[in-house]
Order: sequence, then C-alpha cells, then structure tokens
Amino acid sequence: MTTNTISLTPRRERGWRMGLGNMLSKEISSWLRTRRWWMQCLIALALLNGLFVANMEATHSVFNAGLSFLMIAGWAAPFVAILMGQDSILGERQSGTAAWVLSKPLRRPAFILAKLIAYGLGLLATWVVLPGGIAYLQFRAYGLDQLSISGYVAALGLVYLNLLFYLTLALMLATLFNGRGPGVGIALFNLLSCTVFVDPIVAYAPWLLKVMPWNLLLPFGFGAGSPLAGILMLGGPLPTVTPIIATAVWCLLFTGVAIWRIRREEF
Repeated sequence: MTTNTISLTPRRERGWRMGLGNMLSKEISSWLRTRRWWMQCLIALALLNGLFVANMEATHSVFNAGLSFLMIAGWAAPFVAILMGQDSILGERQSGTAAWVLSKPLRRPAFILAKLIAYGLGLLATWVVLPGGIAYLQFRAYGLDQLSISGYVAALGLVYLNLLFYLTLALMLATLFNGRGPGVGIALFNLLSCTVFVDPIVAYAPWLLKVMPWNLLLPFGFGAGSPLAGILMLGGPLPTVTPIIATAVWCLLFTGVAIWRIRREEF
C-alpha cells in the first residue's frame, strides 16, 4: 500500500456535493486544531457575559443588563462574522489556495457551502451557545424569574439568525469584490446604519424594519421599542414575524448569489 493510498480518504459524493466532505473536514479542522475556537470563546465571554455583569453592577437592573446583552450580541458577533467570512474567501483567492483547491475534485458550490457550514457551526458554538448558556444562569442568578426557557432558546435562535445574515452577506461580498475594503465597508454600513441612521429610517423608511434583521436584537421599531428576541425571552407573543422570515430569505439569497458568482470566477 503506497503513501498516497494511506493519506487519501475516498469520497463518493457526486454532482454539486463533490468534494464537500473533504472541504468541510478541512474547514472544521481550521477551528478545532488551532487556537481560533478558544480565542473566540474568550472574546465572546468577555464582551457578552463580562459586560452583562458590569452593566448589572452599574444599573442594578436585570432588564437593562439583558437588553445590553442582546445589543452587544447584535453588534459584536456580526462584526466577527463579517471579518471571518470575508477572510475565508479573499484570503484563499489572493494566496492562490482557492485556485489550487478548485483544481481538485471539488465543485464550486461545495467550496462555498463547506465554508458556510464550518463557520456557521463555529460561530454558533462560540458566540451563541456558550455565552447564551452562561447568560441564562446569570439571568436566573440576578432574579429574573419571568424568563421563559423555550422563549430564551427561541431568542438565541434570533441571535444566530442575525449572525447568519452577516456571515452569508460577507461570503457573498467576498465573491463579488477582489478587495476587503468594499465588502467589509458594505457589510459594516448595513450593521451600523440601524443606529447611525435610526431616526431617518423610522421617519422615512420604516418598511426597512420589516425586511432587515435590525429589530431582531436592537430596541427600536416593533413592540414599543423592545427587540423581538427580548419579547421572546419573557415569553410574550411576537408582534410580527416578518423580519424573521425576511432575514432567512436574505440568508438564502446571499448564499445563492455567492454560489452563482464563484461558479463564474476564473482562477
């Protein structure tokens, strides 16, 4: 048996899935076999759970601390997703790794989907499940007895949906532009516009609140200024599900455009 026979793992994928398993293993290894995962965990715990405690000690209001937790989750996690999503595509395109990998038995849709799945799972574990689970214990420790377990899990689902929106947006932009500037700039403009331009949006374009993910975690718009995730945490009925559906549709659209564009890329 030769060295090549030992080192290669045969796969039986066909069609658009060809090479997905190998590419996915490689991307997941970039999380588990490096310091990326624990660094992400430390940053998430410091920003989300650390600032939760700091806000609680300063305001003595668990509701303010909870709102702060959702707002930081709505900004910090997407910011990380934007940077990592951009680098995952552009880094390989600029180094020539993408051209080399795609010269192997790997379909281009599988190239995009492997990155989306691996980064989606990595960010889910480090920025949603871990800090979210600890935050639940913090909420209960500070006496928020009204917290609904099912509603809290659903609220974390909105945290993850918001994160996926910016991850898929970053992946799409990385396939459309050859530099980091335009892609990062457009994604960050979308992320920050809901706070920088909140008054014009509410006054002149309130329909944007129905089709963008801003109101999932940020306190303006529907529900008398409460984010949809905050309403779910307390077990209340949602005033609307339109932003949730629209955000999911955006994620599918961004992924589809990224796959369409990478299939037409010449390496």
